[in-house]
Amino acid sequence: MESSHLPPAFRRAVTYGAGALAAVLTGAALCALPAPSATPRTARIADTAASSSPATGSVTPSAASSTPSSGPATPSSGSGTASAACGTSPAPTAGTPSASPLTSPDIEPAAPSDAASATPADAASTTPSDAASATPSDAASATTSAASAFHGIYAFSGGNTSDLATDPDVAGRSLVYYWAQLEPRQGQYCWNLIDQDMRPWVTAGKKVVLRVSAAGWAKWDTAADSAHGTPAWVYAQGVRSVTEQDGAVMPEYWSQTFESDLDTFLAAFAARYDGDAAVSAVDISIGVGGESKADSEKNPGLLPLWQSIGYTDELWWGYAQHTITTYTSLFHRTPLALMPDKTFIGGTDGYDESKIVNYAVAKGIWLQDNGVVPGRTLSAPWGRTPVIAEMRGATGDTGDNLADDLEAAVAEHPVFILVFTSDITDADRAVLHQVAATAGTGG
Repeated sequence: MESSHLPPAFRRAVTYGAGALAAVLTGAALCALPAPSATPRTARIADTAASSSPATGSVTPSAASSTPSSGPATPSSGSGTASAACGTSPAPTAGTPSASPLTSPDIEPAAPSDAASATPADAASTTPSDAASATPSDAASATTSAASAFHGIYAFSGGNTSDLATDPDVAGRSLVYYWAQLEPRQGQYCWNLIDQDMRPWVTAGKKVVLRVSAAGWAKWDTAADSAHGTPAWVYAQGVRSVTEQDGAVMPEYWSQTFESDLDTFLAAFAARYDGDAAVSAVDISIGVGGESKADSEKNPGLLPLWQSIGYTDELWWGYAQHTITTYTSLFHRTPLALMPDKTFIGGTDGYDESKIVNYAVAKGIWLQDNGVVPGRTLSAPWGRTPVIAEMRGATGDTGDNLADDLEAAVAEHPVFILVFTSDITDADRAVLHQVAATAGTGG
């Protein structure tokens, strides 16, 4: 896409990001990690790899301020200014997560209608203008050239701990943050939070997936204040919000002010981490928890809540396309992964999950299945670009058997499998080792 066609605020963000990226590249060399070793192929789980009434929330004019813990700022060689508000969280007790697991009980297994999401008829729901903007030429080069071989099990949830960095069956870590953590004051970036969480994994010769969300459920990560994922200073500029039944504050994503501020943050984020050899992928974060839907709480009054600040499926689609374009315009070397989750809450004809899945695949973007369910099969275009498979929840919450969950994940032929930290135990060592031993293969 020609930069002249982008909104002025976004052009400024890209220009700023390009200048900051040059500073990063001249200031420090990227840390190179060895490529995954080609471990001999072993038997796979069941050979599956061979086959492929709560109260309604209220609207609030602004979010409650989320104040990060105080502490000395860590000097940053990347873009932006290190904030004096950037501090470190207390070290968790060994073996104890620092926060509640980031579970996804809201993600429903794909129904037959969802499995058919890639049919030509559904693909036709994309308007001509949408199709034109989703050509492969717009895709970030990293997304189309990335190998789809299986690179192993990544730890997920339980806070961004380093407890499993030396686990021989764990290849890396999914690190999840909220925008308010990383930019508590406008233009002041807390990259030290990411860098310190990455360091043990890099030291162990492993890699990470990065995700930065603007909203979440209150219980997901109390230490990171997931209930207030968008910085308070964004709301202070007039961006509206809703407050969900659990107290989580979620923004008016489609506000031009929100989009402009997020674009600027993402430019700095990309300048810092695009092309970092320790980063396997970056999640394209759109809605709650980074997934593609504005809100996933089981709130019977969810749609009226969001309509009270102007939500329509058309507005949401415009915001989703804008955000995807922002990421693909800024990240050129690190693969990007989209996390579909129904996407639309308004029920408008032609607006369903297939719309965003087809759009992303046309751009060469990876897809991340954040609700792996035993017995479910994902249909095309899933699999046409690399897939990250994430368990839908810890087995202690879902009642699943880990062996069944891993079997279902392997069947998706993923590049990584995100496994909840509470399930990476010696009790399940045999099945974890069996899957981990296939790293370097087709999955």
